[in-house]
Amino acid sequence: MRKRYLKPWLFGIIAGSMIVLFEALFNFYPPSAYSFCLTCHTRDLVNGTVNLIFRTNFQTALISHRAVEATSFFVILGAFIAARRYREYRLQKSTRPLLFFVAGFDVMILGIIIFGCPTRIAVRVGYGDLYGIIAFAGMVFGIWIGTVLLKRVSQKLT
Repeated sequence: MRKRYLKPWLFGIIAGSMIVLFEALFNFYPPSAYSFCLTCHTRDLVNGTVNLIFRTNFQTALISHRAVEATSFFVILGAFIAARRYREYRLQKSTRPLLFFVAGFDVMILGIIIFGCPTRIAVRVGYGDLYGIIAFAGMVFGIWIGTVLLKRVSQKLT
């Protein structure tokens, strides 16, 4: 029996309709140029939880004051469920765990410091926003420099 998959265009129509319905029913609107970012959403999830428990005032995005940013949690949960369902889940030994940890740590810290979610920058470029265009050029240049540096470091380690 052949498995049936949801076509991407149909998924887009269903997801878009659900978002419009959610906005209309609950008067809930995300900010302009808001998009998916594991750096910012993880920060907002942690900061929002700490704010709620300890009555602190750590910074979160405006939308996080109205709703919990559980995007990062659900991405991990969804990936885990999909991997288990299709029997692809298995632990793998990393070849250079320290290098990958430091690179991931750097990406997350820099993303939080500059509020530079690549997806949001791309959305702002699509809006024709000058800041988005400048940030995109800087992101491309930074990726190029980072790639060159990581390549040199990995060649020295091997």
